[in-house]
Amino acid sequence: VTLAVSLHQADDASRSAIMPVNRRYDLETLLSSINTYQKKTKRRVTFEWAAIQGENDDEQAARKLGRLLKQHAVKDAHVNVIPLNPTKGFSGKKSSNVDTFCRTLQDEFRISATPRVRRGIDIDAGCGQLTTALEEGGA
Repeated sequence: VTLAVSLHQADDASRSAIMPVNRRYDLETLLSSINTYQKKTKRRVTFEWAAIQGENDDEQAARKLGRLLKQHAVKDAHVNVIPLNPTKGFSGKKSSNVDTFCRTLQDEFRISATPRVRRGIDIDAGCGQLTTALEEGGA
């Protein structure tokens, strides 16, 4: 079993804006817990990163993430970089920077990263789309 953590932003203000849970469990708390988990289990942690075109998908964002994980001594991390699907508040325009984002993490921080393929968009079943459909009364 591998622990997968939805991260999506590398600072508290930006992460809280898209993930309200961050107000209760901020990055310091989250990464401290991950560090404890890794010390006890010696297992890899996977971070999920929804790449939002123009917001968190460029080299600067990759460097911010790389510094954050190194600062908190997260070992053997892997980042799944998933272009965001169209959801309420986000156009879901496919990021053209995902490969560069992944290369920056790998080359500059030795953090493995994999660009993922968006799935389920055509039937509104992609990540984040089902919640939007339920909120709008469409599902």
